[in-house]
Amino acid sequence: MMRMRRRHLLGTLTCLIIGVVLLAGCNEEKQAQPSPESIKIEVKTGADDGGVVALTDLLPDNVFGIVNGGGDQPFMVGLLVSGGGDNLTGRGIYRFDISGYENKSFTFHVKCVEKHGNPGSLEVYLTNDSGPLETNPSNMSDVSQIWNPIASGEKIATITPVSGEWVTVDISSAMVKSWVTDKGYITIMLKLENENLGSNNDYYSFSTYEYSQGSAKPYLSAP
Repeated sequence: MMRMRRRHLLGTLTCLIIGVVLLAGCNEEKQAQPSPESIKIEVKTGADDGGVVALTDLLPDNVFGIVNGGGDQPFMVGLLVSGGGDNLTGRGIYRFDISGYENKSFTFHVKCVEKHGNPGSLEVYLTNDSGPLETNPSNMSDVSQIWNPIASGEKIATITPVSGEWVTVDISSAMVKSWVTDKGYITIMLKLENENLGSNNDYYSFSTYEYSQGSAKPYLSAP
């Protein structure tokens, strides 16, 4: 039964993501790209962005789901449903190597590819870094180590993304100093302000490193 549930979950995630690409991909070239900045730090690899999806009905006591990094698909942040009828909750993760710029303030840029339903406001956090994301998820497992850092993170913004537009969030130099790792990474996590909407069809989809052939890579900018 659990194996069937895992297959349903993976299959549903694939179908949902492909649907988002089909809906939004045709409009990608029409969207204005952000202006060049004096310092621009992009996500380095596919393993540095994506997110984590957990079975909603087991939260918060058990965080069981899948970590997904890499690929050419946007990542869905919010409330979904699997092919097997399981309610899912997704959170986005973006890691940046800012080595050499640890004393800078930054602006985080990510494109909202689609808004589905009524997900409401989005919260943006700086969190402890849990390392590169798994790029070839195959089985559901305990993903609490990836999910939980947001609980002890620092909320830096509450925003309402607009479909087809870039989200920008300022990060002060003091925040950067507090959260940058010894290896020079900062980690940004995205979640719905209200993850208890009682629905399974309200989410945002955000661009990733390889989405649309890399034409909308998430990045940090600094003056």
